Amino acid sequence: MNNDLRKAGFGKRLVAFLIDHIILSIVSVFGLLFFSWELFIDDPGRLFVVFPIFMLVAFFLYCFKDIVGGASIGKRAMGLIVRNVDDTETKPSMTKLFLRNILSFLWPLELLMILCSKDKRKIGDNLAGTDVYSVSRKIRAASIVIIALLSFIVFIASLVFGTTAIMRNDDSFRTAISYIEASEEIRDIIGDVTGHGFFVQGGISVSGGRGSANFLIRVIGEKGDMPVAVWLERSPGTDWEIVNISY
Repeated sequence: MNNDLRKAGFGKRLVAFLIDHIILSIVSVFGLLFFSWELFIDDPGRLFVVFPIFMLVAFFLYCFKDIVGGASIGKRAMGLIVRNVDDTETKPSMTKLFLRNILSFLWPLELLMILCSKDKRKIGDNLAGTDVYSVSRKIRAASIVIIALLSFIVFIASLVFGTTAIMRNDDSFRTAISYIEASEEIRDIIGDVTGHGFFVQGGISVSGGRGSANFLIRVIGEKGDMPVAVWLERSPGTDWEIVNISY
């Protein structure tokens, strides 16, 4: 047995798991939106076809997260490594590294197993004959940077996606899209409108029944795409109306 290795504590393992979970979640969600958003706009029912595929991709990402050197990004940041229980000198085989993470989506059960079991090993480690060891008593400075960076990314992504979702679901945005899709002038330039970009610039202001809104929307057509700026206003008791549009 390698005397330099010590059994990893629960705290370090938990932080390493959270780092990996955030990274893989970001990769999976952004991948889903990047490759499939336009499909959802045209036919929301396609979500039921595409989503299981991305869940399968996310599953394999989780299973193979320790494949490089027996340590995922989170484990490297926390100074942890996966090794065979009966031979800590060697890295587990690819099959074992896959097997130990096959129950990652049952993480509450896995964490409970680590806390309550006598050997403090999760179910996946018992299946694969592996365990997690600490190669450093100090948390690397890189881990602090990674945690801070991931927290910032999650905050910004949540803010951007949340704001975008609110604007896209507002009646003013729907009015702007309806006008754009019906515009003969826009069709003359880019052909029939086939979709529009996910991210929307602009803002909505409503007070006392009066409102104003402006959007910069990337409109996608058969012959190309272009940005379209739309300004709308609403009086009390009336619907949103287009007051200006430029492209």
